[in-house]
Amino acid sequence: MLKDPFTYETPDSIESAFQDRIRRDKALFLAGGSDLIPLMKYGVKNPSCLIDLKRISPLQSITLRPEGLFIGSMTTLTGLTRHPVIRQAFPSLIECASRVASPQIRNQATLGGNLLQEKRCLYFNQSEFWRKNIAPCIKLGGEVCHQAPRAKTCRALYYSDTAPVLLSLDAKAERYDGGGFKTVPLPDLLYEHNAGRNPFLLTGVLLPLPPEGTWCKFLKWSVRGAVDFATVNLAIRYSPASGTNQPSPVIKICAGAVAPEPVMLDETAGNLISNLPIGPSAKEEMNARALKELGAKSALIRETGISLHAKRSAFLIVHEALDAWFTFCSGPDFPG
Repeated sequence: MLKDPFTYETPDSIESAFQDRIRRDKALFLAGGSDLIPLMKYGVKNPSCLIDLKRISPLQSITLRPEGLFIGSMTTLTGLTRHPVIRQAFPSLIECASRVASPQIRNQATLGGNLLQEKRCLYFNQSEFWRKNIAPCIKLGGEVCHQAPRAKTCRALYYSDTAPVLLSLDAKAERYDGGGFKTVPLPDLLYEHNAGRNPFLLTGVLLPLPPEGTWCKFLKWSVRGAVDFATVNLAIRYSPASGTNQPSPVIKICAGAVAPEPVMLDETAGNLISNLPIGPSAKEEMNARALKELGAKSALIRETGISLHAKRSAFLIVHEALDAWFTFCSGPDFPG
């Protein structure tokens, strides 16, 4: 039940939606609503106005541009899984979108909403009645992170399944902020979102088309195979050298649900590239290095439903990812 009153707007253009947002105090954009509406029910979010983006057709488009494939932010996760170009060029994004929650939620949830979802925390994701007994945390306008009282920033974890995949594929974000449309690196957009910087409207993501011979994979461990947020998720992508634009092979590995932002395993990726071709004797060392890097870059906090020990045990997902990589690079389809 939503107890606090709010107004409801359905603009038909990006510009008018943004103007509605900035001229109303505490107004929020509404995409699929699968993240926002539960937070409103808990009293975590109390918007004065919901600005529904469903009537803005450019936000639902998937089009080829000179820079790559543009995916509108209001594209549903189910819509992603059905698009022929995505199925052919970005199979890890298909794997990812098909593993989010349940079919009913995927039919409603959007790419933009999944990227810009709120971080989750044992204190933040509680009822308004429960939170009355403690001081407001940083995300609620207070000055303390209850998970790490000495921290100066929020330590809640970021659980997006699509973000690690898009980061591994070198995606960029297109946003509108009143001064026009701007394309920015996806990490910059996620930082601005989590830091609560000046308002913007995410219009979509831009994926460069991968060179021939690219291999990519998404893995997700969770308490249950469906519905649950990831315990840990991970995306890995390999692209061979392709002319002057990419003179050397590239590997990107990105893990999620382990820190306030996705974690890039750059050291592990560099080791894999520098040790091509991978011999059987090197696999054990590579696995150990990858697990060590993931552990060092994680920033775990206490959660409901899973212990820190179980969370750390799930870091072995990186071994599963590297096993898939070793199988690929020793097979007949590996381009070298």
